Amino acid sequence: MRRLLVLGAVLVVAVLVQSTVLAGLRLAGVRPDLLVLVVVAVAMAAGATGGAVFGFVAGLVADLLFDLPVGVSALVYTGVGFAVGTVRVYVTSHLPLVHLALAGAASLASVWCCGLLLRVFDLSSWAAVARAGPLVACCNLLLTPFVYPVVGALTERVPARPAHRW
Repeated sequence: MRRLLVLGAVLVVAVLVQSTVLAGLRLAGVRPDLLVLVVVAVAMAAGATGGAVFGFVAGLVADLLFDLPVGVSALVYTGVGFAVGTVRVYVTSHLPLVHLALAGAASLASVWCCGLLLRVFDLSSWAAVARAGPLVACCNLLLTPFVYPVVGALTERVPARPAHRW
């Protein structure tokens, strides 16, 4: 129960910062995506299943609050959370550069996957998708040193209890 409260508080704070502080910050017309950084940090601490569940909830909240087509961010953040949670067993280095590269790659993949899905529904253009990916990844790389350690420490501080089996 305590873990759910911590993850809920992390999500609420991330949504508030995304919608207030980062709403006016733009780099060439593109805003950073704080929620994908939070999903990456939680997935690195919680594993594939925890990252996928948190990614789904964070994506659904983003879709509902930020005027996006419902389900696109939820699907993409679920995939990002699962992929990062799966890759975490292979990341044995504690060097910041490795985690920066992981956060940048996840940001780039999430923007391009969202853009691809929006392009399928004819809600985006190929040029916008190709241009937005690297810009959002660069913005997120600047935010990663501030977000990643805090969310990772909060998530690791309250470990998940093992499930009881009958």
